[in-house]
Amino acid sequence: MSLWKDYVHQPERTLWHDYEWGNVHWYCCGNPLEARALLDTVMQVLSPRSARELRKIVNRSDAVWNLPTPPYDAARR
Repeated sequence: MSLWKDYVHQPERTLWHDYEWGNVHWYCCGNPLEARALLDTVMQVLSPRSARELRKIVNRSDAVWNLPTPPYDAARR
């Protein structure tokens, strides 16, 4: 959970760099996108109550991930 949470709170430019060129640190520290996929699997096998609790926590980070990006010229306005 912490890997995904920490990843989505990074600056947008860092996320774009990871998308374009990858991240060499993922080999030693874990890939946050794979961690998010694993969270989906875990939520499927948990009891309904535990899955609901975990889903609530995961949804907070997903909401940050899904925020719309501001226009590039926002600073000029």
